[in-house]
Amino acid sequence: MKNRSELHQIVYSLLAAQIEFGTYRFGDPLPKMEETARWLSVSLDTVRSAYLQLKRDGYITLTKKAGAAVAVRFQESELEEHIQTFFALRKDAVTDLCQSLDPLFRHAQWFALKHAGPERLDELERLCLQPETLPPYVMVRHVRLIYGALNNDLLLRLVWQAFLFYQAPFLSLPENMAAFEKGDGPLLEMIGLCRRKDWNGLWQTVASYQEQLSQAIRRFYADHITCEPVGNPISFHWDAYEKSSQRCYSLALDLLNDIYLGRYQPEHFLPSPSKIGEEKQVSVTTVRRTLTLLGHLGATRSINGVGTQALSPADSSQNCDLSQPVIQKRLLDFAQSLQILALTCGACLEITLDAMDAMAIQWWRNRLLALKENGRYESVVFDSLEVIPHFSPIRAVREIYRQLLRILIWGYPLRSLHGSREQINAFYLPYINSLLEGLRQGDKKRLAAALEQMLLCEFRFAAVRLEELDVQGAAGLLVPEPFR
Repeated sequence: MKNRSELHQIVYSLLAAQIEFGTYRFGDPLPKMEETARWLSVSLDTVRSAYLQLKRDGYITLTKKAGAAVAVRFQESELEEHIQTFFALRKDAVTDLCQSLDPLFRHAQWFALKHAGPERLDELERLCLQPETLPPYVMVRHVRLIYGALNNDLLLRLVWQAFLFYQAPFLSLPENMAAFEKGDGPLLEMIGLCRRKDWNGLWQTVASYQEQLSQAIRRFYADHITCEPVGNPISFHWDAYEKSSQRCYSLALDLLNDIYLGRYQPEHFLPSPSKIGEEKQVSVTTVRRTLTLLGHLGATRSINGVGTQALSPADSSQNCDLSQPVIQKRLLDFAQSLQILALTCGACLEITLDAMDAMAIQWWRNRLLALKENGRYESVVFDSLEVIPHFSPIRAVREIYRQLLRILIWGYPLRSLHGSREQINAFYLPYINSLLEGLRQGDKKRLAAALEQMLLCEFRFAAVRLEELDVQGAAGLLVPEPFR
């Protein structure tokens, strides 16, 4: 089965949809590969793979001299059938993503625009005034320029994949393009607000634009998509890692999570590579690569003739090999995940609390009380954030938070850097007490603010430590500013 989260497959799906919708018709040239790569902000190799797949599947002809041209001729009835089928199969996922716009992206977009800088704002304005370019491609550049100001590749990949899943196909329909032919008015207004440093106005305009987009998509479904989906509905999937060849990273996170949860106690030994491979359904070669990665991270230690031993966070921080580029990148993943969580947790928690019943609230309270009993106060970050993937009414939020929490596990070697057990507990105890008091009062605003404040402090601490450790890219991460 093809991995829909791989970059070339995402590019292929968009171009195939544009051909099936009639955006490009029989004989029409597709953009040159170099142009597509530039507009979609992917590598030329990624685009080449997508074009070659389009050729194999009969959508295009492809020659060195003439480039790519549409090879299929669809009747108007067939184009309409393609549109109906495509959007009907994605209706639930698109509706769900529209609901997630505000909690997942409002704060991040506001914060990114606030820090965009004059040159980036000038480039955004130029893009708004290029009517000859298809709106989806212009909007991809908007996404890259806006969110790129935060220097967070993980966030950029999330926004990019979400955009290409639901917004780009919507804008690829000729009748939906009309709203964007006269320039992107809301974005021009946002640029003006940034130049005037009207941050309150920017916050409201970002929210208004996201709501307008959601309403436009809902109207499109209500007015145009009349057929029932035939086949299995298509869901939105976001994978933090772009390629199936990076399976060892996902396996490493699984094993780190097992160590974190105590399945493998410090100083105890992991199963043999063959047993791990059998349990996780991966090759022994992948397991060995993963164990090497965990060894560089300091989470495990290999003892010749004995096996692989799990290490405590304190031992992990001492044995972490920061000279390894792959370890620096994984620690940067951790920091980027933490930044996204700090930008989104308050809004996501408020929506989640609205959906939680008394039993769910008690579940969270019991976890916090258990922390105070077992003395592992640092677990308050995970135990509180896990409320969102457990109980959020929005599927996209649940899935994205599961991914982000997994990525936080890369920070395992940093857990002891707060100091001694007494210092660690002293750092986290005020947050535990604040959350417990918010639960006692049933005050969702207080709970959201307490969780956001804890994540902001955690991010500041991690960013400083990673910068001190010379982790490449850590210095470029901006500390989120709450909007209150």
